[in-house]
Amino acid sequence: MAMLCCACFILTSGCEMRFGEDVELSGDQFDQVKLDEVSKITGVQFPEGSKGLEYFYLGSGIDDALVAKVQIPDDQVEAFLSNSVFQVGSEEGGPLNGLGKAWWDPSSLTERVDRRQELPNAQFLELSCGREKGQFVVYIGWMTS
Repeated sequence: MAMLCCACFILTSGCEMRFGEDVELSGDQFDQVKLDEVSKITGVQFPEGSKGLEYFYLGSGIDDALVAKVQIPDDQVEAFLSNSVFQVGSEEGGPLNGLGKAWWDPSSLTERVDRRQELPNAQFLELSCGREKGQFVVYIGWMTS
């Protein structure tokens, strides 16, 4: 009989934890469908014309985590900055560690703005946004605990 949690290990001969899959996308693979999924998970709304650059979803660990890099069109920066994380999030700290991805480099941002917000259900959102190579870019980190 399959058990749903490892606390049941004592009552059975074993327990098999089942984790999700890791997903990594770059460029055109990080499409509007995936960008909409990032919005749904994090609560961050991306204005029209936003472009997914890099994406990594860690589903194989005990706690799920997501990091993404998104370009926001210059004429939509104000719309992006109207997200609630900029109103209610704390200004302390920078984003998550990028889960070891080589493309994760929020230290390269100029005019940088950082926000951190605790979300319902033991979820955390951190982001850094600013200019990188002349483009407005946001680094997003999200995780459960």
